[in-house]
Amino acid sequence: MEEYALPREYRMTGGRRAAYVAAVTVGTVSVLASVLGPGLPAGVTLPFVVVWLASMGWLMYAALHASTAADIKAIHVRGLVRRRRLAWPDIQDIRAEVNPSAAMQGNAPKVLVHAYGRDGSKVLLLFVDDRHVPHLRYEVEMLQALWRQLRGADWAPDPAAAVLIERHVARHAAMTTGCAATAMGAIPLLALALLPLFVDVPGWSKTVLNPLVVLGAGMPLIFALTAVASYRRWVRGR
Repeated sequence: MEEYALPREYRMTGGRRAAYVAAVTVGTVSVLASVLGPGLPAGVTLPFVVVWLASMGWLMYAALHASTAADIKAIHVRGLVRRRRLAWPDIQDIRAEVNPSAAMQGNAPKVLVHAYGRDGSKVLLLFVDDRHVPHLRYEVEMLQALWRQLRGADWAPDPAAAVLIERHVARHAAMTTGCAATAMGAIPLLALALLPLFVDVPGWSKTVLNPLVVLGAGMPLIFALTAVASYRRWVRGR
């Protein structure tokens, strides 16, 4: 891998930037139109408008300037409120991982890329995903090759960091398993909650089979049980 591969920068794509600006603008106009309508005193509306415009302006600026950049010394991640610098020798791994929330968010990236530090911390590489990078697999391989080249000849994996990283991976797998099980269990739980409408059930069970009880308690319980079981399988496998 030659140095001509650097620097590399990843940002929100042009189409997504335009859609984001349009959504924030339309939302802001709608909110201000409602607030500035007749009936509300200026002492209430004016401070709200100032705070709202300042907040939306900052949010738009931060989102449009968020990025991930790689140079010869480090990977730099500029988020909404925080900047991270990961020197190549301090990186323990770079991995492409399935996004557990993609199933519930139709427009979300299905694959995200993370870098892991010496302390086992997991840093999301913003915009290095299958929504913003056309050939993500190639890009990840490029970053991994750059890491192997620039981390130094004396680099060695940190055993303590490796354990922390694997725990992160196990928790990620547990969350993914929990979300999938909850999604699959939603229909049976809904059927159970609707059972009193079609079947004569004992009076005491009507409270238990109340939709708020069945769904409100059942879905968190399914998530918790499957997530814990997934993590315990990892612990036993160590």
